[in-house]
Amino acid sequence: MIENLQEVLSAHLKWINGDGGKRANLVDANLVDADLSYANLRGANLRRADLRRADLSYANLSGANLSGADLSDADLSDANLSGADLSGAKNLLSAIHYIDAHFERTADGYIAYKAFNGQYQSPASWKIEPGAVIEEVPNPDRCTACGSGINVAPLDWVRENYSGKPIWKLLIRWEWLPGVVVPFATDGKIRCEKAELIEIVEV
Repeated sequence: MIENLQEVLSAHLKWINGDGGKRANLVDANLVDADLSYANLRGANLRRADLRRADLSYANLSGANLSGADLSDADLSDANLSGADLSGAKNLLSAIHYIDAHFERTADGYIAYKAFNGQYQSPASWKIEPGAVIEEVPNPDRCTACGSGINVAPLDWVRENYSGKPIWKLLIRWEWLPGVVVPFATDGKIRCEKAELIEIVEV
C-alpha cells in the first residue's frame, strides 16, 4: 500500500477543481485492500494498479485510465466508470457468469423482473400488458451503470427498490441476448433491448 495515498487524493481533487494540485499518477501502485469508497479519481492514471479487494464503491472513476489494472474481488458497486479505459483490466465482471448466477434460466430464455414508472416514465409506445413485447435500444457501454434500455433485475432487487409498485415478470428470449448489457459496476440491474411481459407477480 502506498503511504501517501491521502496526499495523492487531495492533490488530485485540487487538480480536478482547477485549484492547482496534481493529477493522480498511480501507475503500478499497490492498492490492495485500499479503501477508495467515494473517492474522486476522475481522470486519474491507475494503469496496471493492483486493486485487488479494493473498496471502490461509489468512487468516481470516470475517464480514469485503468488499463491493465487488477480488479480481482474489488467492490465496484455504484462506482462511476463512464469513459474509463478498462482495456486489459483483469477480473472484470463476466456478463455471462453474472446472468447465469442471478437470473432464472428457462427453455425460452432468462426470467427477469421490473417495476414500471418508478424513477422514469415508460415510453408511450410500450404496452404494459401480458404478452406484450417492449423494446428500447440500450446504452452498450458496460462502464455506465444506468442507461437507456429496458432496465431489469432479479425479483429480490426489485422488491427492495420498488416497494409498493406492481412487479412484472419478463422473459428475455435467447435470440434477444445480444441486446443485453451487464454493467461492470452493476448494483443488481442489467439492461436489455427486448423483453416479453408475462404477468404481474406482486403488487
